[in-house]
Amino acid sequence: MKILAPAKINIGLRIIRKRSDNYHDLQTVFYPIHLSDVLEIVKADRHEFYSNIKLEDDANLCLRALDFFCERTGINAEVRMTLKKNIPIGAGLGGGSSDAAAVLLALQDIYGKPLSEIELLNIAEQLGSDVPFFLKKRPAYATGKGEMIEPLSFQLNTFILTVTPEIYVSTPLAYSLVTPSGEKDTSLRDALLRLGSDVANYKDAIVNDFEQPVFEKFPEIGRIKSEMYASGADFALMSGSGSSVYGFFRTRPEAENALAALGAKFALRAGDITAP
Repeated sequence: MKILAPAKINIGLRIIRKRSDNYHDLQTVFYPIHLSDVLEIVKADRHEFYSNIKLEDDANLCLRALDFFCERTGINAEVRMTLKKNIPIGAGLGGGSSDAAAVLLALQDIYGKPLSEIELLNIAEQLGSDVPFFLKKRPAYATGKGEMIEPLSFQLNTFILTVTPEIYVSTPLAYSLVTPSGEKDTSLRDALLRLGSDVANYKDAIVNDFEQPVFEKFPEIGRIKSEMYASGADFALMSGSGSSVYGFFRTRPEAENALAALGAKFALRAGDITAP
């Protein structure tokens, strides 16, 4: 079977506090976009994994998801997985987490849903804080480490341009640089629902706490955000801990022109446009 593993953007990201377990409490809204990896998985005589790019074993969440599934179900799920990576790695778009969720969902279908929804969610949480979001792939408000998911009835009526520069931002490095902003009077969820689809007003209300320290370390990412606005974006923000930046545009031609302008000025790994 084939399954799409979509990327996500973070519409706002607040780092609330550092926890005693060295993780951070946060608030964010995960929003799925068009850009997707493609996973093909079939039963085979032995475990096999192929990808169009090299993935290090310790970073391959597909194989870890397979191992967890076998351990929890007692099923020797001998499968051949073929992954076509379209989502840039280390870009703040959640590609690895989405791939892991796709493996779990595919194995559930192939082997007759041996895991309950709670068991599946538990495995997802152990694989990564944002993996639970990709089990549903719908807009959601996330708290805790990112694993506490609340679905949102929220849809943007805008073209979303996502670009990834030739810069890799280490997530541990980003967290070491960020200063928690603490609790606010209004949660990110409430602020976003109040603004609704009026994305032109997001600029003053929706922030990513990683931006300031990451932009100081990698100024070109900040320049890309500025160029998004110069190209007509109603709103622009870095996704996750970087390095991808996205912008909201009213029309596809505006988004396409912005992508062309960005490609001419910066070295980009990828660019993609999601329609409303």
